[in-house]
Amino acid sequence: MSALSRFEAFMENIVEGSVARLFRSPVQPAEIAKRLERAMEANQTVSVRRILVPNYYRAFLNPQDFEAFKPIRTEVEREMATYLAELAQERGFSMVEHPRVELVADAGVPRRTIQVVAETQAAPAAPHQAGDTQVIPAQVAAAPAARARLLLATPAGTHVIPLDSTSMTIGRGLNNDIILEDARVSRNHAQLRYKSRRFWLTDLGSTNGTFVNGEPVTERALRDGDIISLGGLELTFRHADR
Repeated sequence: MSALSRFEAFMENIVEGSVARLFRSPVQPAEIAKRLERAMEANQTVSVRRILVPNYYRAFLNPQDFEAFKPIRTEVEREMATYLAELAQERGFSMVEHPRVELVADAGVPRRTIQVVAETQAAPAAPHQAGDTQVIPAQVAAAPAARARLLLATPAGTHVIPLDSTSMTIGRGLNNDIILEDARVSRNHAQLRYKSRRFWLTDLGSTNGTFVNGEPVTERALRDGDIISLGGLELTFRHADR
């Protein structure tokens, strides 16, 4: 049985009352599992003898969506960690230790949105080497793209969207890497690509247009501090060094 089949079987056999509650939620466990998988794929560190992927994953949900998972949060987190471990084994990836998954409520995350942060956490050192233990963000070694972020102003404060892959789509549809639940944003609005040591923003034929600093764009390289407007929804592009 594949890792995905095992995970799906688990979700089918979990406590009936909790499952009924989950299916009323717009965010489904399979969607979270898919986002975790994509985060693992996007944060590979390739060496001579192995491909290292993150072992610590945090999935951020809107508090209202998170509420549906609370009755079985521990079981779901544990099963998602097992799913990632088996998936890594199937694909020949290595981890420094067994993966850990946390579901986190974040008021800055829009409804029906899942945002994942993946890191490699070094295994605890022996007692005499405790000072050498460190936390290493996998994306720093895996992709220069991760050294940037988008800032979205919300009523709850500024929400940070890490750019942790070299190619990401932005839109209202659930198939996007960055999902923005806003009527002004098209289902598939724009794309961010990292090339030639810079991020490039490309409009994907959106209804309300893509703008940078007030100017309409088809494709444009981004600079630190640029204001991106997706049909009127504004985000600020920042380089992590700033």
